[in-house]
Amino acid sequence: MKVCKVTITTVADGRENTITRKGEMDVSSVGGILRYQEENAKVNVRLQGNSATIERFGDYTLFLPLEQNVFCDGEIGIGGSGGTVKTYAHKIAYAVTKDSLLLSLHYDLIISGEVQKIRLRLLARYEED
Repeated sequence: MKVCKVTITTVADGRENTITRKGEMDVSSVGGILRYQEENAKVNVRLQGNSATIERFGDYTLFLPLEQNVFCDGEIGIGGSGGTVKTYAHKIAYAVTKDSLLLSLHYDLIISGEVQKIRLRLLARYEED
């Protein structure tokens, strides 16, 4: 795993938010893993082929498996209580260069029948040695 800078842009309910964090990644042309620290949590993003998994540990927990054009079962936990959520990924796309990863995810988060449309864009670049 090599140290990187991660720019995270999220669009949910029509509102866009962009933050930058330090992280670490290990990627290849067929997949990889990206880890970064949020204010109150750790986030892991795993990529493999046409699928991705987002895991969050901290003030709340999240396990979101994403597979393009497939409904998947995930989990969310807050304050020791947990429940299931469904995901449906419309787009999972990423590009890898020798020093960066660009990831674009468009997915629905479905909780109790309510659909929240999410767009997530991650740009991670290795830091200079």
